[in-house]
Amino acid sequence: MKKLFFAFAAALIALTACKKENAIKTVTLTVTVDESELTSVKPDTYTVTATNSATTVAVSAKTENGIATIPGLVPGIYNLNVAASVSEGPAILNFIGTAQSVQVTADASATVKVAESKTSALVFKEVYYNGCTIVEPSEEDEYGETYFRDQFYEIYNNSTETVYADGLCIAVGLWQSYASYDFSVIYTYDIPNPEKYIFLKTIWQIPGDGTQYPVKPGESFVVCQWGTNHTAETLAGNKSIDLSGAEFEAIIAETTLWNGLVITDNAAVNMSRVVETGYAMPQWMASVGDDAVVLFNPSVELKNENFISCTNDEYGPDVREVLRSDILDAVQWRTNKEDGEKAGGLYLPAEIDGGFQALGASYTGKSISRKAASTREDGTVVYQDTNNASVDFQINDKPEVRRGGAKKPSWNTWAK
Repeated sequence: MKKLFFAFAAALIALTACKKENAIKTVTLTVTVDESELTSVKPDTYTVTATNSATTVAVSAKTENGIATIPGLVPGIYNLNVAASVSEGPAILNFIGTAQSVQVTADASATVKVAESKTSALVFKEVYYNGCTIVEPSEEDEYGETYFRDQFYEIYNNSTETVYADGLCIAVGLWQSYASYDFSVIYTYDIPNPEKYIFLKTIWQIPGDGTQYPVKPGESFVVCQWGTNHTAETLAGNKSIDLSGAEFEAIIAETTLWNGLVITDNAAVNMSRVVETGYAMPQWMASVGDDAVVLFNPSVELKNENFISCTNDEYGPDVREVLRSDILDAVQWRTNKEDGEKAGGLYLPAEIDGGFQALGASYTGKSISRKAASTREDGTVVYQDTNNASVDFQINDKPEVRRGGAKKPSWNTWAK
């Protein structure tokens, strides 16, 4: 019996030793933040995230004195992201740096340089412009049925201070004021210093006395084409989304469309169409393919008169000029990435948005949303904003209002 016991014990010891030898060895990565390009403002701490390029597993750590230590990593190739933000009044300073394909096969160190970009406290968090397909094309119905009345734009307070939505303006349809449909003509306008402006055809404005619509840090508000429940069977059914809790809708009055659809006035606060240089539709719609959306705080009164005319095309549009310095945030999109790149791709100056998103087709039911950069100690998310939609936004299979735990403003008493 003793011999049997000792034999079993020896086998157990050998098995344990074998497991230790075969156990995956983890390593530690030390990341130093290079602030050499920063000027006066420097964050107290950064969030450093290491993402394994093979498994996509991400591990984060905070810096102390500019250095972050990330233990327990499986050896491999990692992509590093460094992010921080500092509020500066109504604006926010973002500090972002990346390093790609960093080899971490043993205990290692890396240095990541960060750069500063100043952005608005308010940013587009989710944009749903693409519409959805209710009935797919078939032999019986070669066109199918599509739907686009559910377009919406969610705007988020990315700062640490309360800001106000009162008086803010939003506009789409930039493709109509930038170039002809085939990009054979890029429109020009004969005004002093045209490089200081962008040009718009239709502008909607949020009402308010200046303090009527506060938006706290971590809260968002939704501006939509039509603030109703689009999942109703008489509309788009389960292909769409419920927008009955939206804060603002772009509706002038209840309207019956040519196909009998009644556009109702809902609980959402009605915006004012303060500029309309073309055909005045009862609603506000973006292109489901190629377009852009801008949010701005006008520094001058927006007059619905004395429009500026295109100077290099007799069929070109009349427009209203808006100072680039008034723009808070902007996002642009193209149907196909390849076509966008061939055409220069952009409806906006690079300093406003240096990239664009592309969904590949219209009526896909997909949305784009801003990527999270970090989370503050109080749990509010800080979203990435480098003024480049190509890298700041991700594509979602379905739209979602207040994705990621954003909160609704306290004055919205009608949302569920």
